[in-house]
Amino acid sequence: MSLRLRVILLITLVLASSLTLCALLVGYQVRQELAAELRAAMAGARQTASGTFEDLPRSDHSLRDLRQLVHAFDGNRHVRMAVVDRQGQALLTSRPSGEAPPPAWFGRLVEVEAAAVVLPIPDAPGQGLAPGLRLVLTPTPQSDARSAWNEAFTMLKVIAGVALIGGVLIWLAVGAGLRPLVLLGEQFAKVGQGDYAAAVPEAGPPELRLLQRGFNAMTGQLAATMRRNRQLGDQIVRLQEEERAEIARDLHDEIGPRLFAVGLDAALLAQLCEAGKPAEAIRHAQEIQQAVVHMQGQVRDLLGWLRPARLTEFGLAAAIKDLVAFWAGRRGDIAFALDLPETALDESTAEVAYRVVQEALSNAMRHARPARIAITLTHEAPDRLTVRIENDGVPQAAPDASRSGGLGLLGMRERVEAHGGQLAYGREAAAAVWLVRAQLPCQIHAVPAANGQEQA
Repeated sequence: MSLRLRVILLITLVLASSLTLCALLVGYQVRQELAAELRAAMAGARQTASGTFEDLPRSDHSLRDLRQLVHAFDGNRHVRMAVVDRQGQALLTSRPSGEAPPPAWFGRLVEVEAAAVVLPIPDAPGQGLAPGLRLVLTPTPQSDARSAWNEAFTMLKVIAGVALIGGVLIWLAVGAGLRPLVLLGEQFAKVGQGDYAAAVPEAGPPELRLLQRGFNAMTGQLAATMRRNRQLGDQIVRLQEEERAEIARDLHDEIGPRLFAVGLDAALLAQLCEAGKPAEAIRHAQEIQQAVVHMQGQVRDLLGWLRPARLTEFGLAAAIKDLVAFWAGRRGDIAFALDLPETALDESTAEVAYRVVQEALSNAMRHARPARIAITLTHEAPDRLTVRIENDGVPQAAPDASRSGGLGLLGMRERVEAHGGQLAYGREAAAAVWLVRAQLPCQIHAVPAANGQEQA
């Protein structure tokens, strides 16, 4: 059942209940008024009869006067008058009003209990009246009930007409009032199908405008989230390509030439052994050994960059120190300041913190010319880790989370927020440094053993 129909039925039920209550109250009031009218009519009829009875013994036409008294109540709506003899047979009777009785249910609703009044007629010897006659006054509430029914039926027709017109107007008004909800439901269906550009006009009462405003804000957030996810997906693909290209360059520039040299030395080693020149053969064997050691170091650096084994083996502090050593070996002009307490963190928090430091260092190397980089790990609360990376370089371009290469700031933000943390970045004018700060919820498995304050 639709909401509109439910509202209409509820309003109809309320109106019907109200009308029923009003009908009962009106019925009670009609009964009271009808009873009062009958009492007044019976009292008037009795007084009229009493006046006639006083003059009846002195009248020379007593039968005529009695007949006139009875016929005076012809058509009376309240009282029927009759003259009966000793056997109860009616000799004279007034004619009723002739109105049709009301419906039985209405008659029962307004029925008034009233007893007939019997008045003895004075004897008038010699006037043609039999002795022992009685005048019977019988109340006739049916005529009053019929009149009340006519009025009620007329009112009922008016109420029915007004209710019909009101029902149509209420149907239209409720439909217009619910139209924003219908439109909102249609837009929700579009959102369910992936159309996050759906929006609804903010119109109507304040409650609906609040709901519409919240819906539009929700779709805006969903659309922004989808755009960010698409950007992140594109950047992840670019990052993978950059990492593959960098690995390919390292393999080509570092490993490839040394493998070629090892191949040449191995070929010469075989020739020298056949020629009986052991000294030169030993020298080439040593060069092969040195080349292999160098290639092992290069492979170890690549593996450490892709997956720092020390992060799980020795903790976050050791992994960050290895990362700093990696960059310090390539950028000897940069001073690194480390404040890394030896705290055993849960693996997921350590992974996020390490990737934040890794990306911040990479951005600093690519987009700025820092002379000093400071990395600090602090616990501002027992279950919260704060990671700070400061560099005093001047960015070549203002970092933008939507345009930076690789994962960039957007990637860091997504990673931190997915872990339930917060990321902030920007220039601190007071300290004249570029700051990246991540706050991460964490679980500490051991109390810090020492504060690893170092200067590189």
